Amino acid sequence: MKTAPTILSRSLAALVLTAGIVTAAAWAAQPAQPAEQSQAKPAPSPATNPAPSPASSPVTKPVNKLCPIMESEVDAEAPTRQFKGVTIGFCCPGCDRKWDRTSDAGKLAMLTKLAPEAITAINAASNPALKVARDYLAACAKSDLTALNALFLDKGRATVSENASDEGTWETYRDQHLMPELKAMPGFVMSITKEDVQTFAATSIVRQMGSFTMPDPNQKELTKTYLAAITYVVVDDGGTPKIAHMHRSSRAEKQTAAGAPAMHDHK
Repeated sequence: MKTAPTILSRSLAALVLTAGIVTAAAWAAQPAQPAEQSQAKPAPSPATNPAPSPASSPVTKPVNKLCPIMESEVDAEAPTRQFKGVTIGFCCPGCDRKWDRTSDAGKLAMLTKLAPEAITAINAASNPALKVARDYLAACAKSDLTALNALFLDKGRATVSENASDEGTWETYRDQHLMPELKAMPGFVMSITKEDVQTFAATSIVRQMGSFTMPDPNQKELTKTYLAAITYVVVDDGGTPKIAHMHRSSRAEKQTAAGAPAMHDHK
């Protein structure tokens, strides 16, 4: 007899199997709207003309490469601002003041256009489910079995599907597919091009789209690029976000030569 968590996981699996197929289509990343962590400016002393306050100095490195105001490369010596949990850098003094006068909607629009990596960082800082998804890819890159297990519901409660095929529980997929493949591809990295998250009460659906490379099975000196999409269902497990279901899909990138692209069934 199946336990209630197992029934829940199977129901979520059925839901996300459909969502995973939709993931392969183009979708626009919509940045999350977390509460902003504003950075207060200390009032200057009337008796002195101080240098810029340490509060405006970088607490952490800026997450953006281009200045959202001038579209130039970020200068490490320029002032920074805290915005929705991350540090935003600028190319020169003055851009930070223009940034301050911009609405939140305007700031998000500028970052979406010029610094999508900042939007990714904002989402990751504000949404635990998105962090779980990114932690999964990081653990795959290191073949870290302990870290991988910590991300999933245990004791057969998490399920996995791949290219619309049921792979069974996380433990089965891990032992029969994932770990052997990671062993054959040390340092596996999936480059993310699009990412989003939708949250419904205590359940979130995270979608990632990107690509990875691996040696060509027919010509070992060459590599092939595969387009990939992953959908995760993340639930609350006693206060800790855990993956209840994961759907992966991938296919070989189209080549310039004539002929249909080969399909790759795992990762």
